[in-house]
Amino acid sequence: MQRTREFNTQRFYGMGFICIVLMIILGIHFTYFFLIWGPRLWKPGVVFLMLVYHVFFFNLMFAFYQCIMTDPGLVPPNWGFYMGDETKRRRYCNMCNVWKPDRTHHCSICNRCILNMDHHCPWINNCVGFYNRKFFMQLLCYAYVTLLLVFVTSAYDVAMHFVGMTKYTSGAVSTQYMVLSSWILLVFSFSVLLLCTLTNFVKFHLKLVLENYTTIENLEREEGAKSKFDIGRSRNWEQVFGSNPWLWWLPMHTQASRPVGDGVRWRVHYTRVIDEDEELPAG
Repeated sequence: MQRTREFNTQRFYGMGFICIVLMIILGIHFTYFFLIWGPRLWKPGVVFLMLVYHVFFFNLMFAFYQCIMTDPGLVPPNWGFYMGDETKRRRYCNMCNVWKPDRTHHCSICNRCILNMDHHCPWINNCVGFYNRKFFMQLLCYAYVTLLLVFVTSAYDVAMHFVGMTKYTSGAVSTQYMVLSSWILLVFSFSVLLLCTLTNFVKFHLKLVLENYTTIENLEREEGAKSKFDIGRSRNWEQVFGSNPWLWWLPMHTQASRPVGDGVRWRVHYTRVIDEDEELPAG
């Protein structure tokens, strides 16, 4: 069940990274909106562009908030004490004193076990796990699209500011214009750097979702091996984004848009399952 992440000492000290991310996001946003397009705001084409831009921007901010505040997943109380008919070996966490379901790992930073742990991300001051992996993916995608929109629609204006800066020594432009243009050029260059960095990062995490791997599992996988949890790309995707395609964009969990499953029990591909209690024959 989804719950809000508790606020403890570790979370308090990790807020510095969130402040850095917020400064970067808001710095790019205010430069793009107020300095580049603000002077031409009420022209019809500009209004339409700003409407499109703010759809992605507000979803970016909402996904960022959800990444921070959503608990990635706790092991249910008393889970694993009753084995039933199961004979497979179960893992036990000596730090949390709980049995660990499949794909659950202990995070040394959060000091607790996380359901379907992908990794601990300092930039959201939280682990990425079963209940907030969707928001993390949305954060990456919305950030990428927003930066791409900023790049495409402001490249010409930035180029004009750069040309204007070359006229400063001749006295053709003022010091105020020079400072403004320098700031716009700096922010634009940083946006391009982020866009290039995010390109491979987004591709990597989309590939993991489609193959039903987490970052931790990917580090441990053998070359060319497929995950035993890989049940087809569409169902792998639904395990993260939910069963309703119309709500995949929404940074919120509803009955139709929450991840499929409970983070404890996992469907597996029967041809890739090996009983962990059986010893493989030599040779």
